[in-house]
Amino acid sequence: MSLHPDTNTLNSYFDYNATTPMAGETMAAIQAALPLFANPSSNTLLAKNTKHIVSTARQNMAALLGAKPEQIFFTSGGSESNNWAIKGVLYPQLPKPGHIITTAIEHPSVLSTLGYFEQEHGFSVTYLKPDHSGAISTSQVENAIKPNTQLISIMTANNETGRLQPIESIAKLAQQRAIPFHVDAVQQVGKTPFSCTELGVDFASVSAHKFYGPKGIGCLYIKEPHNLNPLIHGGGQEDGMRSGTENLLALSGLAAAAEQASIHIEQWHGKAWQQKQLLMQLLDQSWLPVSFNGALSNQDALTNCLNASINGLRGEALALRLELNHGIQVSIGSACSNNKQKQLSHVLSAMQISEQTIQSAIRISFGQFTTEQDIRYLVAALEAEASALLGIGGKIANG
Repeated sequence: MSLHPDTNTLNSYFDYNATTPMAGETMAAIQAALPLFANPSSNTLLAKNTKHIVSTARQNMAALLGAKPEQIFFTSGGSESNNWAIKGVLYPQLPKPGHIITTAIEHPSVLSTLGYFEQEHGFSVTYLKPDHSGAISTSQVENAIKPNTQLISIMTANNETGRLQPIESIAKLAQQRAIPFHVDAVQQVGKTPFSCTELGVDFASVSAHKFYGPKGIGCLYIKEPHNLNPLIHGGGQEDGMRSGTENLLALSGLAAAAEQASIHIEQWHGKAWQQKQLLMQLLDQSWLPVSFNGALSNQDALTNCLNASINGLRGEALALRLELNHGIQVSIGSACSNNKQKQLSHVLSAMQISEQTIQSAIRISFGQFTTEQDIRYLVAALEAEASALLGIGGKIANG
């Protein structure tokens, strides 16, 4: 049992080694593309098959996102897509920089990009603070809008807590005010049903590795492509919006992963919720002094992850022992650093969770092929390592 490196999820040994049906489909597609060397943008007969791979990837990604193929533009992943959407909207506004609305819990690729426009180009940014569950309200967004608001950028689901945001109602508000609305949908797409058209967003960023596709490939959904400037000028690929030779192997894997996600997403979502409930139940029944951070219901948060703190332990110490002694990888709510201000999770800090709780936080996630046995193994490992760490610290665990 180990962590699937592409999805930050706790998986069985077989899932990790790409022998599950899902991973097998992706790997088979990539292997089939290996002998196809023709440039998809060329006019040769040999390019027929490679053109088909690019077209299939676009169609499958559009189906997964509830979009049209002509609204899908391939990128290297979520960070590039976030940068493109934000810069594409704001660069034309440089002569008259205005106001931007985002949240304090966004991914660094959003916060850093907006910080750049704030510091270097004179834009003003409102960073909305979430409530204790990690939620942003539509009324917060509405109250933050100014006459010169030029962009709203809010993630659909948080990468640390899984908290879902009221994207559809915010999108309606943005449409009423004619404000471009970008969502970072990296964490949600492939986990729950998702439709850009039904939500009404203008831009959505996606990474394939979050739903068992290859790393280094993703896309940006653009509702009205003519309203956004090209990212890379050159040979005219991606309808002139992002020039450069297509990453054929990555696109073949994305095509297979998107197709499988579209077929199985309802089943995956239901199974993940059952697993999350089991995990919470077992943790509650254990002797561990555990508390959960953020929303827990399947209506309010992604079902494939759980952010928890074990009081009295440092998250990084627990994570290290889980990996070394049990082959389990979990994410931590804080990074090792001598600077306490830098090491604390900006997400949990914005939720006004105490510093001690943040330092104890770990994020447990699991994949579509995680078993009940895996969950029970994890809880037993947590008890064993927490007991050892509390013993090292001169404390005695009762249980």
